[in-house]
Amino acid sequence: MKKWILACSFLFATTAQCCVHSGHKEMMVDSNQIQVPKIISTSDSQYLEPSTVLASRLVVKAMDIKGFDAESLKKLKSAFVVLEKVVNSAEFKNRVINFKNNQNQRSFASNNGYSNEQIFATFMDGRETLQPNTPGEMNYFVQLYYKRYSKVIGWTNGDINTINVNWKFFRNFKPSEVAGNLAHEWTHKLGFGHTSAAEHDSAPYAIGYIVREMGERYLKGEELH
Repeated sequence: MKKWILACSFLFATTAQCCVHSGHKEMMVDSNQIQVPKIISTSDSQYLEPSTVLASRLVVKAMDIKGFDAESLKKLKSAFVVLEKVVNSAEFKNRVINFKNNQNQRSFASNNGYSNEQIFATFMDGRETLQPNTPGEMNYFVQLYYKRYSKVIGWTNGDINTINVNWKFFRNFKPSEVAGNLAHEWTHKLGFGHTSAAEHDSAPYAIGYIVREMGERYLKGEELH
């Protein structure tokens, strides 16, 4: 299998800049502001009624967690709670199914030929490329590391289950930001990618941003439906 590395794509006041070194992709911090995911309005002819799409339910599972002390582990666990709450909501379903890209089409960039509803169904089915026999599960193998002078927020590799997260950025993230970060990386585990760090309407980016925004509201006490 061809090796690839996709870095975590979220420093939420910034976007990232993609650099390639020996076939590896890393996300580098930049100063441009992120895009907010758009949604097709109910009056638009492209709008798809979410109730027409069947959905499974996902359970977030911590499979192997390394490098976290008690405080950082508490934040990670909180992020898992936020993530599970968000992805099983009707709002999340609607926002993924009716996501609108930068060309105002109901389609994700770099979608592997999948429609929005197929991407949603694949996401909710929970069968990671390396773990196809665990339907209904978001399996997380997370390793915390620290590189003080690195601009890389985190990374994962196509041949491993582990998501590596840089403490330099994790320590300042809110649980909702961590949840969005984890959603982005896990979407890569389903086989979806992006051509560059500028492709914010790809499935990993957009789904991560949706999770982050909804997670922020949830932590403020808003009930998600």
